Amino acid sequence: MKSLHRIFTVGLLSVMVLAVFGIGFAQAAEEIRIGFTPPVTGVHAAAGSLQVKAIKLALKEINGAGGVNGKKIDLRIIDNQSTNPGALASLQKAVDQEKVLAVIGFLYSTQVFATSDAIKNYGIPTFIGATNVNLTRQGNPWLFRVRPDDSIAAGAMVKYIKEDTKFTKIGLLHDADAFGTGGADLVEKGAKELGLTVVKREKSQTGAKDFTAELLAMKNAGAQTLIFYGHQEATAVIQRQLKQLGSPYQFLGSPSAASKDALNLAKEAAEGIWAVVDFVTGASEENRRFAEAYKKEYNEPYDPLSIWTYDGLKILVDAIKKGGEDRGKIQQAILATQGYKGAQGNFSFTPNGDGLSEVSIVQIEKGQPKLLKIVNMGKK
Repeated sequence: MKSLHRIFTVGLLSVMVLAVFGIGFAQAAEEIRIGFTPPVTGVHAAAGSLQVKAIKLALKEINGAGGVNGKKIDLRIIDNQSTNPGALASLQKAVDQEKVLAVIGFLYSTQVFATSDAIKNYGIPTFIGATNVNLTRQGNPWLFRVRPDDSIAAGAMVKYIKEDTKFTKIGLLHDADAFGTGGADLVEKGAKELGLTVVKREKSQTGAKDFTAELLAMKNAGAQTLIFYGHQEATAVIQRQLKQLGSPYQFLGSPSAASKDALNLAKEAAEGIWAVVDFVTGASEENRRFAEAYKKEYNEPYDPLSIWTYDGLKILVDAIKKGGEDRGKIQQAILATQGYKGAQGNFSFTPNGDGLSEVSIVQIEKGQPKLLKIVNMGKK
């Protein structure tokens, strides 16, 4: 009898364990796991927190509407620690440990360069907000950019100077990393093609705190406008130091100059600057709807430099609806996306994986971007 009782007990426990694990497996099967690799810690943590807010709003809307193909999205957030090694480690954890189907990846070009080979080897669809023009031109079919690349932003900057101002002499200052250098190269090339003169070009190391020497060198060279291609922290320092020097020329910044993080850092020093931005708040019905939803969710205005994570997740889910949970079919569905109306604008992907081709020039007034001109550079 004891043996029978023991067999019954063991059998009952086995059934219970299988039932518990079965529930777990069933729950997992009812979800689609997506990776997101923002900078939660490190020097870019402030920007990372805004990216997280934007993508979580998309996640709430997607799952609130029933998910995709009857399954909820399970978003796994892995910190890239604001470094290139951290970016690679976050990607590896997302794929190898978290077993994600696809990734919403990186804002910074250096991190995409550091992870591109791994992304290609994994064969995993990865959305990026990084803008170095070469990222999607190196034969990696798994990268999808959901912001205008630097060739579009840089081209729009010099085009605006040529067509809408009387300036002919440009001072060019940039971060020494891949983003800053690549953008500055495109500005210099575009200026030459339009008959404008770059009277002085200087670079600075990421994290620099004093730009006085470079700014004075631009003034002495006769610059009428300063184009700065770099990150949020540097652009805020430059704006403050320009004010201290009496604003000897007009400042025109890359998209980071009009980001929420940069404007919060620069405060009143940002007043009157120009910047190229991915889009203008309220320019479309989709953007207005997003702005209202973000305000309701977080009781604050959204960050223009973080909205790519919202659009990226939405476009990915749309591709999963069409391609199912097959990475190759998802890839093809993304490339076939044409005329998708997102919060940043209308997305039409090129064979290289670039989704947007339009930017705007804005002026900062009372801490907010005001539209000066919309510039469409066409699909490339």
